[in-house]
Amino acid sequence: MRALGVTRALGLARALFASGLEDAPVTMQLVGYSPGERATLEVRVGRRRLAVKAYAEDPTPEAVLYQALAAAGLSGDSGVRMPPLLAWDRDLRVLVLGWLEGGTAHELVKQGRGQRAGELAAQWLRCAASLPVRLGLLVDAARMLNCTGEWVAQLRAADPTLGDPATRLAATLARAQPREDAPRLVHGTLYARHVLDLGDGPGLIDWDRFGQGPLELDAGMFLATVWRLGLDHEALAGEATRAVTALLEGTRGLLDERALAWHRAAALLRLASKVHVVKRRKTDWLARAHALLAEGARLAEEARQSEPVRPVKARALRPKFAALELVLQALSTRPATPAELDEIRRLLS
Repeated sequence: MRALGVTRALGLARALFASGLEDAPVTMQLVGYSPGERATLEVRVGRRRLAVKAYAEDPTPEAVLYQALAAAGLSGDSGVRMPPLLAWDRDLRVLVLGWLEGGTAHELVKQGRGQRAGELAAQWLRCAASLPVRLGLLVDAARMLNCTGEWVAQLRAADPTLGDPATRLAATLARAQPREDAPRLVHGTLYARHVLDLGDGPGLIDWDRFGQGPLELDAGMFLATVWRLGLDHEALAGEATRAVTALLEGTRGLLDERALAWHRAAALLRLASKVHVVKRRKTDWLARAHALLAEGARLAEEARQSEPVRPVKARALRPKFAALELVLQALSTRPATPAELDEIRRLLS
């Protein structure tokens, strides 16, 4: 954690809030940490809450994404929402974000509200299908396949018995790679804990792995993490199934069923490979990894044997979105001015 960056971020946040908070008490709590990558603090300034994120690398692309999403209307008071960007410092590699209040989809499943969890994820996917934001690197099936070698190696190193089933799963994924159309904005790591219930719609947090890819990538990861939750807690298996059903019903006609099965399988292989983390926390980590690989193998075989069912195409982008993309690219090195934000909103209208 960069102490100077956090101190600077707190000063920026105070300046953004209403006057009278200069002497307000400040409390901080570490709520997320990825070694060598980033740390997230929950900060309270008086009665206000915000998130301060410190990064090992330049967070400007993520900051620009938050600006683009806000310009697209996703930082309002209803519907699908993202945390508002309050400030950022490129040199200190720090973002200050507004705090979204709501329980996670992970918590909803644990509370017996699996259907609601699936509905929230489906709402995001329907929104993403027509969202005119073309920022981020390509994250498609080909890129996932490029990662399978590393995931297999991690599993084999953790225990030799995991190597062969992981290798077979990766081979099936290679044979069944889906054909993918025009990419859309994807979250990139749509775990159930990254989807919040804001009451009248979902909130999505932790966008550091965003990119351009198929909607099935986000859907597949969400379903994989929900299935894993049912695996870890047998009593929640029914709620996990209800979450899966709700997402599938809420995206009927939108997703390619074969591609979705493929991305669910790839996500399960990816989750299984995180054994270096799980071994420290779960005594049944080996059986758990085998179960994830077995379910992944089932889905990969389903993807290999199924005929592709093409989703309904989202409405075509209007020509002026090319101009919008140029504006957003220009903002990759600095915050947007009020005039530039007005221009983005005009292009989106």
